[in-house]
Formats: sequence, structure tokens, C-alpha cells
Amino acid sequence: MRFHDYPDNKRLPVLMDLVSDLSKANDPSEVLRAFGMGWSKLAGSSGYISLSCRGLEPGEYRITRMLALGDIEKNSGEALWQPSGEKPIHTAGLLGEIVSRGRPMIVHDLDVKDDPVLGDSISEYCSLTATPLFDGGKILNWAINLSTDPIAHTEKELEDVLLRSNLVGGTVRHVQTAKKLREVHQRIKDEVEQIAKIQQALLPEKLPDIPGVTIAAQYQTYDQAGGDIYTFHPLGTGLGHTVKKPDGRWAIFIGDVSGHGPAAAVVMAMVESMLATYPMTPDTTGQVLDYLNKHLCAKRIFSTFVTAFHALYDPATRTLTYSRAGHPPPLWRKPCSNVTDTGKPDGMDGLGGGKAEVTELDAIGGLPLGIMPEETYEDASIILEPGQTLTLYTDGIPETRSPDGTFFGTEGIINAMLECDGEAECAVETILQHVRKHEAGGRPQDDQTLVVMRVDR
Repeated sequence: MRFHDYPDNKRLPVLMDLVSDLSKANDPSEVLRAFGMGWSKLAGSSGYISLSCRGLEPGEYRITRMLALGDIEKNSGEALWQPSGEKPIHTAGLLGEIVSRGRPMIVHDLDVKDDPVLGDSISEYCSLTATPLFDGGKILNWAINLSTDPIAHTEKELEDVLLRSNLVGGTVRHVQTAKKLREVHQRIKDEVEQIAKIQQALLPEKLPDIPGVTIAAQYQTYDQAGGDIYTFHPLGTGLGHTVKKPDGRWAIFIGDVSGHGPAAAVVMAMVESMLATYPMTPDTTGQVLDYLNKHLCAKRIFSTFVTAFHALYDPATRTLTYSRAGHPPPLWRKPCSNVTDTGKPDGMDGLGGGKAEVTELDAIGGLPLGIMPEETYEDASIILEPGQTLTLYTDGIPETRSPDGTFFGTEGIINAMLECDGEAECAVETILQHVRKHEAGGRPQDDQTLVVMRVDR
């Protein structure tokens, strides 16, 4: 086995530097500079002219750049890549002859003086190669490499430069496209960040002080902007109707817009606006969901829909009246006081074990909002006793997947709720710890929202 790395070949290091520089180019000017420097070293060129025929009649051209080797070495980049814009259109002179021939060529013993377009500007050069550059199967540009050597170039070199120049031309277009994509991506990113800030502003600035209740919440978006929402609102006050004296009850809402990202965030903002401007104090939670459903259907949000849980809580009686629109049922944790000699709760109908049980508030439900305008929503009520905990969540929690694809599920939430003592902060922290352990470092696939309320008295 013999290895040949040709240490005496002077061209290979130049080519290595050239392809390395091309691979790092982030701007068309960097591509042209890298190629100009590399080609000058390989072919002995010391000047460069670029022509554009884009959008012109046959035989017409514009001079877009004229550079000496020193210009390429010193140029900061701005002048190396400039749109042709309103540069003059020519047909005459040496360059016109080259363009009209429409073929790659070498000119030896070059003697250009008093040219009708170039004047004496290239009189110091003694040979050139002219290479057509293709775009979409048409010659739209030309690369002219100038040398002070009268016979600097060969037919083989012309073949090489034809191939290299067109490959570089493709690289320039790709780099230019990539640059535009980066700029567009940055603009989109900035817009999404602004949407995310607006969305965060729509969420409660602080959790409410509801008499006899402790509340904790956690909100995490799948992306910068998400489609989950939760709100608290004292009944009797509002933004879009006459302000009345609060009657002591609180409206609690959690919702989840299908999908995620900016589109979901926009629909979420619509829902929040509708809630904030609801025109009356509701008698039932179903009335509110009816209202939201009809308005979302009227807005033609197309394939998007919203799941929602809406409740009215009266601290005076500890009564929670609620309605559901396709949303996961909240989980109701109740300490068990009736314990048998075996140490197990007697007659439990829940899903838990030990000294607490957890049941789902699934007595009633309906279709998600925004699907069928004629859908109506029923109410149900429960009495929350001191020491009981209610966990509201969006489906991003139970649909969290492990690395092997297993869902966290409602059972995962229940197990976490049974592990803690039922305090609101403990429940949120424990559930999230279980979720992160289940994810095992994976990225959430949906927005995740938790709202836990604990009745203290």
C-alpha cells in the first residue's frame, strides 16, 4: 500500500484553501473574493471583469465589476457583490465581441487601447480568458480573467475555469439564497418573539387572591408562542360591559387551541378577548361556552378548534359549577377519612389509593369550541371541602411521551397528585417532576399548562 499526497504540487494547497474558504462563505462577496484570490494564484490572473446580460437583448451587457488582484485582496466586500442596477448598457468594444460570440475563449497577445467602452483601462494586460456563466440554462453573466502574461492560459485551463466558474456561480446563488433565508428567518423569529411577549401579557400577571383557596400554576409553550390559556376573573367586573360590584364568585377558565405556535397564539388571543368582553354576568358556565363557540364558528378559524374548561367558584359556599368543551376533565383529589382496619379507604370510587383518592370531573362534556355553532354546553356542580385539591391541565401534560413513545397519561398525573400532600405548589412541582422524568430529557411535543387550586377553608 502506497500513499501519495504530492507534497511538491504547488496547486493542491491553493485549491485546499479555496474550497475551505468557499465552504465558510456566508455572503456572495465572500464567495467571489475566495474564488478570485484562488484563481489568480492558480492561473496567474491579476485582473477581473464581470459582465451581466440578465434582462438584456442579445449582444448587450453591463459591466458590474472591474477589479485588479490588489482590489480583491484589500476589498472589504461591499464592492465585490453589487446588483447591476442602472449601470450603462453596452454592445460595442472588446467585451461586446466576446458577448456576441457566446462561447468561452482565450485571447493571447491582448492589446486594448482606445476601446469604445474600456478606453485604456486594461492596456497593461496581455491576455485574458472569457467564461460564460449559466443560470437556468442561459448565459446571464461573464467572468473575464486578465493577465499580464501574453500567453498565460491554455485550452485545458479554459476547460477548468469554465467548470469552476459555473460551479462558483451556483455557489454564489445558493449563498445569496441562504442569506435571504437567514434574513427572513430572523424577521420571522423577531415577529414570533413579539407574539410570545403579547401572549405572556394576556396571561394573569399574578395569581388571584380567592378567599379560602391557594392557587399555583405553571405554563410552558412548545415553541416561543403557544395556544394554551388560563384566566381568573371576579364576577361582576369586566372590560366590555358596565362595571358592577363583584358578587364574590370567580370565573376560572383553561383552554387549549389545537396546534401550537403563532397561529394558535392568535386564536388564543381571540378567546381571551371574547372572555374579557363577555357582555353580562353569566348565570351558568354553559352560557359562556355557548357564546365562545358561536363567535369562534363565526370567525371561520377553519380547521382550528379550542378545548375549554370553564368554572364558577363561590368561596362562600365552596360550590364549583363547571362546563367542559372537549377538554381533559380536571382531577379532584380528596383525602380519605374513612379507613378500614386494613388501612385502605372503604368504599372508594376514585382512581387513587392510600389516604387520598382522585376522581375525574367528567360528569358533563361537549364538543370543542369552533366546530359546530349549534352545540350547547351543560353545567354540573360539586362542593369542594377543605383539604381537597383540583388540578386543571391541558393535554400537553398527559400526552408527554417517554423515549420509547409511552404516554405519561392521566395516570401519571394522578400518581403525582397522590405522592404529594395536596398543597397547590406541591402538586404542581410534583407533577412537573414526574413529567420531566418521563420525558427523560426529550423535548415537549405540545404546550403544557397546569393550574392547581386547593381549598383551605
